[in-house]
Amino acid sequence: MSATPRATVETAAAERPKAVASGRRATDSVSEQTYQALLGLIASRALEPGDAIEERRLAERFDVSRTPMRAAISRLLGEGVLQQRANGLLVVREVGLTEYLELLSLRVLLEGEAASLAAARAPAAALARIERRLLAQLDSAAATTDPAGEAQLDEDIHELVVNHCGNRSLGALITDIHRRLRMRDLSHAPQRLVPACEEHLAVVRALAARDPVAARQAMVEHLERVRASHLRHVGILPQAPG
Repeated sequence: MSATPRATVETAAAERPKAVASGRRATDSVSEQTYQALLGLIASRALEPGDAIEERRLAERFDVSRTPMRAAISRLLGEGVLQQRANGLLVVREVGLTEYLELLSLRVLLEGEAASLAAARAPAAALARIERRLLAQLDSAAATTDPAGEAQLDEDIHELVVNHCGNRSLGALITDIHRRLRMRDLSHAPQRLVPACEEHLAVVRALAARDPVAARQAMVEHLERVRASHLRHVGILPQAPG
């Protein structure tokens, strides 16, 4: 029997960890994509609170094996997005009003701090792009409303603050709050389009000026107004006049 050349054995041994690592990266990527896709269904309310989570059907829907789907479901269960009932059924968890109001208050505190920190780190080019989008939205606001575009721009602004606050733990807390807030359905408030644009513009300009005090103040004022709008929506505050 001929011996396998030593160089071949050593080469195979060296390449094996690379192949394993590459396989893990591919698996991790599929798991992350599956998680994001499932979270997207919940955030968009294609899956609503109380809806059952069926692993097999969801895996078929996303054309993935049940392994990444199981991992995504387990992750969302751990994050409190899903819950398991006494009968074992997995469902989308409903965020109650008390929890929702607590999250709104917590968001004001945490995101104000994040904006203050991001004033030293947010890229000027990204801020300039967002400012242009805000100005364009303000120009068109009188003629039309675009809830989807407004929501995306809002998300981009707050994501920029989170990504550049320089504190990953703080960013993770804020991201979790955003995710949980999206789980409670609130109708779009068209009367908030122009004020929200102006408030976002104040945040972006304070960040661009590298002014942490102004950035915190602008973000807190914006979020307090968002909170007041939600309180009016659920009848805790009276509707604003006019």
